Amino acid sequence: MKKYKLISTGLIASFMAVASLTSCSDYLDVNENPNYPQVTTMEALLPSACASTVAQLGLNGCIIGNMWLQHTTQGNSTNQYNTTVNYSLSVSSYNAFFTNAYANTLPDLKEVIEKAEDAGAWNFWVVGKVLTAYNYQMLTDMYEDIPFTEAIDHDKYPYPKYDDSKTVVYPGILAMLDEAIARKSEASQGTNPTMGKYDMFMGGNITKWIQFAKNMKLKLLMRDFTANKSAIEALLAEDDFLFEDCAMDCFEDANNKGNPLYEYNIRQLNTTQNIRACHTLCEYLITYNDPRIESIYEKVGNASASETDYSVKYEGLPCGFKPSTSIVPLATTSRYYQSYDDPVYLMNEAEINFLVAEAYARLGNAPQAKVYYEAGVQASFNRWGASAGKADSFIVTGGPYAFDATSTDAMLKCILTQKWISYAKANTLDGVFDRNRTGIPAISSAETVRVSYMPQERALTPGYELGTFVAPGTSVLEKTAYPRRLLVPNVSSQYNPNAPQTKALDEPMWWQVAKGK
Repeated sequence: MKKYKLISTGLIASFMAVASLTSCSDYLDVNENPNYPQVTTMEALLPSACASTVAQLGLNGCIIGNMWLQHTTQGNSTNQYNTTVNYSLSVSSYNAFFTNAYANTLPDLKEVIEKAEDAGAWNFWVVGKVLTAYNYQMLTDMYEDIPFTEAIDHDKYPYPKYDDSKTVVYPGILAMLDEAIARKSEASQGTNPTMGKYDMFMGGNITKWIQFAKNMKLKLLMRDFTANKSAIEALLAEDDFLFEDCAMDCFEDANNKGNPLYEYNIRQLNTTQNIRACHTLCEYLITYNDPRIESIYEKVGNASASETDYSVKYEGLPCGFKPSTSIVPLATTSRYYQSYDDPVYLMNEAEINFLVAEAYARLGNAPQAKVYYEAGVQASFNRWGASAGKADSFIVTGGPYAFDATSTDAMLKCILTQKWISYAKANTLDGVFDRNRTGIPAISSAETVRVSYMPQERALTPGYELGTFVAPGTSVLEKTAYPRRLLVPNVSSQYNPNAPQTKALDEPMWWQVAKGK
């Protein structure tokens, strides 16, 4: 594979372990350096691209998503993620998203597509197209305008222009997905080479990849519901979505072979205490006695082994505020539950159900919205062993999560609140995009969830509504403001004269709700 010159430079150390994530397939062991082998094949390139797709999504995407969705917050004994939880980002923050995609993932996928087209291997071609679309979607939803039409061709475009997200990038991504969908028949032929283990997400199942492409189309079209209403109705009528997880789940309990966030936050740092339960989600789950809490947080260290009361067994910290450990000891709060084998999701089963439910709600079809809403809640509960099969009592009439069809706004609040919870430990960065697209969860005018940060003192702050966000303790933004983007990375702006001036962190993108919502 050709060595691509970077349009931006520098990869964080965590990405350097990406080659080892390919432990899912033994074949990668033949390459001393799988990033730059002298001769390569689409069979070697595709799993490398799969692994590098999740390298940043499963690490920094989870850190940002977990903390900006207020599922977790920075622990009060450490400082690793202070700037993230308090929104204190700069042009040097999280540059690895950009460098990983443009220097590794997208070039690999470009070669997969080219080699597959030359060989008539349309199954590899389809997967390459869909993963390319996915990576560009994540980039444009993080940065808005990005290199697109001139990207990944350094010889011709050493300084690629940044294309407009609304008029160029989004239509281009949708075109990629349509191209992939149109190749379903050719990609399903038995004459195609075996993909199997080289596809780390769906084992070479082209039917599922085509359905996932339609999931992505619906997600993109919903960015502008009014403009895309007819196309959304057509997709719903077709009813050919992937109603299951699309995830990489083949991690091992060995150094550099586990889930990316686990590798960095648990195995590699000098502390395991950084990520703790946040009052925002923790209090919600405790209030409704929601068993999903058992799979999201660890019980507090001073709780007895036989303790079953969630209000005693679990405890959070205030969002972005770190009380002294002499006042709130580590043993009195819950760590974020992590395991080496946590999957990294491109999209999860609950997410697509909630997305379809939202589409029907916006179309005014309350009965169908209810069907898919309840399926989304069921899928979210069923993901975890402790809560599997327990959703029924929550969604029945009179239950705490019963569907409210009294108005479009009521339906959307139900759907998107439960969707917010369902993102826990599953592609939380997409949850940030959803919050910014819809304004749900809303941002409370109350500055804290609880009156007190002392353990077990659970009185809510007057005016605070469960399921809404609060400003982190030392936010650099206004109290009801929220981050809407990552800043244009300096690793691009320093070398590419076409890089635009970065916009403010809280400046909405074209598809997001206005400031203050």
